[in-house]
Amino acid sequence: MLLDDPALRALKQKFDSEKVKKEGIVKSTDRGFGFLETSDRESFFITPNNMRSLMHGDKISAVIETDDKGKSQAVPEKLVEPVLKRFVGRASFNQGKMYVTVDSPTIKNFIVCEDKRKNKNQKIEHGDWLICSLTSHAMEKKGFKAIVKEFITTADDPKAPWTVSLRRLDLPLYAPESDKEFTFNANELEREDLTALPFVTIDSEKTLDMDDALYIQKDGDNFILYVAIADPTAYIAEDSELDKESARRAFSIYLPGRDIPMLPRALSEDLCSLKYNEVRAAIVAKIPVTADGTIECEKTVFSLANIKSQGKLIYNYVSDYIENGDSSRFNPDPTIKAVLDNLIEFTKARDSYRSTHCATFKNRPDYDFVLTEDGALDHIEVNTRRIANQIVEESMITANIAAGTILAQTLGSGIFNIHKGFDFSYKKEIAELLEQEHVPDLTLQDLETIEGFSALRRFAMEHNNNYLDGRIRRLQEYSQISNKPGPHFALGTQFYATWTSPIRKYGDMINHRLIKSILLKSEHPKMPDEDTLSSMNMARRLNRSAERDVKDWLYVDYLYNDFKNGTAFKAEVIDIMRSGVRATLIDNGAFIFIPASTFATAKDDVEFKSAIGVITAHGNVALKLGDTIDIKIIDINKATRSIVGAPLVGLQGVVLPDPTQNGR
Repeated sequence: MLLDDPALRALKQKFDSEKVKKEGIVKSTDRGFGFLETSDRESFFITPNNMRSLMHGDKISAVIETDDKGKSQAVPEKLVEPVLKRFVGRASFNQGKMYVTVDSPTIKNFIVCEDKRKNKNQKIEHGDWLICSLTSHAMEKKGFKAIVKEFITTADDPKAPWTVSLRRLDLPLYAPESDKEFTFNANELEREDLTALPFVTIDSEKTLDMDDALYIQKDGDNFILYVAIADPTAYIAEDSELDKESARRAFSIYLPGRDIPMLPRALSEDLCSLKYNEVRAAIVAKIPVTADGTIECEKTVFSLANIKSQGKLIYNYVSDYIENGDSSRFNPDPTIKAVLDNLIEFTKARDSYRSTHCATFKNRPDYDFVLTEDGALDHIEVNTRRIANQIVEESMITANIAAGTILAQTLGSGIFNIHKGFDFSYKKEIAELLEQEHVPDLTLQDLETIEGFSALRRFAMEHNNNYLDGRIRRLQEYSQISNKPGPHFALGTQFYATWTSPIRKYGDMINHRLIKSILLKSEHPKMPDEDTLSSMNMARRLNRSAERDVKDWLYVDYLYNDFKNGTAFKAEVIDIMRSGVRATLIDNGAFIFIPASTFATAKDDVEFKSAIGVITAHGNVALKLGDTIDIKIIDINKATRSIVGAPLVGLQGVVLPDPTQNGR
């Protein structure tokens, strides 16, 4: 046979070896065709016919074919990695057969689906939410197929935003269960009796899991800050089942209107919570701080203690009292007032220190979601960082710097938050930024140090340069959790290890055990390993994704009437891409997308320079990162939970498109 001819086989192999092959990610469009985008930023056309066997996000290898006119296209050859494995879908039925549509703004495929649940007591109806698993990909077999692994909730469940968002990321819906009574470990060091000291907690009005309390003394012009932290490790034995469950969760999850604690509520909201006028076990740090705000870490003393909160203070009530003299909701007795006065003085000293030696953060508001009884978003409260919040923030930062220093110097290990400053793979861009923004007396070499990085951030703050601040954020490394000591450039400190939220963070529980090992002079404290770190870093990302998903879901309903009424908003530009602008609505914190097509009638009038975060109009910079822009909402898609906006005022010398086009 011809196919067995060695010469023909060799010729075929030669042809195959001469083919141009590329590997990349599939990007779909609304018009049926797609593109293969490679890691070296090349893009190749994929025909509509070939796209029928692909999904947006699939990783494939393809042969690049070029016609006589020099036009190239990617012909899919092999599926490298499907975008879908475990996914959320919605059920639909046609002629008795079940299909699922993927809950994704970019994947439009209908997938044949079979119910493979072990327990089928809950009947699946049209529109119900499901966890599915892809079992067949059209590039490898005929058609896409999936199976149902889990029923999430019904189509009309008002709690769907929370339930679906959590299960999409395989996160728990409830706090850990425990049917046994918790036993306090009394075999540790004898606890110091600090119940006579007037510790206070400062939290939100509805907070139940209070894990930190503060007291402060003056020492001449200096301070001794007492930070008392709840002690759940006195109830949870290392390697116990509850400890393992806490490690799996890694963090409490905080969503709009709902929280899922890392620990059973009996611990987080009762036995370990530093409740008013109740004796609680705590780890206490006594931290000397000089009058100029310097933390004397080497003089910090940790101890196991019993404390009793003598004041349950509320952020806004305390701030109203301090800032405005409003005593209608908070009027402290002389003892608590003296503690507050000293905390205010300490806070100003630390803020001044960080403003001159490190860098403070821009005061961005918190957006608190207030829900109706049936779970809909009623309104959003905008809360700025006020004096009471600042007292707690400066106290916790001080405590974590002290703990980080002691763990680093004593054990050389712990759970550290590290931030390495700039990502120097962007060295050219960083150098150009320094020159462009006229930053004096700083070189690239300077920026490799905490002092230089902090000086640049102070320069941006002092000059109210939102653009420079935004570019710094884009060019810097992400913060990470590490088991080795390292600097935290963003906070301007050599070591930073959080131990102040052990009710909410498993890493803080680990640091508690390490601090106790120092106090007990234990020879072989158990150190955190790489698996623990990986789990915590992943959990932090997933929890943030869940929070963002729920907010997006609530925003589309909340802003729908504003879309219909053409309400004007002010928005802050947070990212500029070739395709448009991402911005945040200042009134409520919603993320919106403003397509490039909405900025100009004539496409060539504007250029979107994503690499440097600016838009130019006729060659001149017209809009940049950190700028405020007037917009209105032109589309809300509830299915994809996306909000699209358009500018109300044209860039200088640029004519806006006709708003009546395309039905807008």
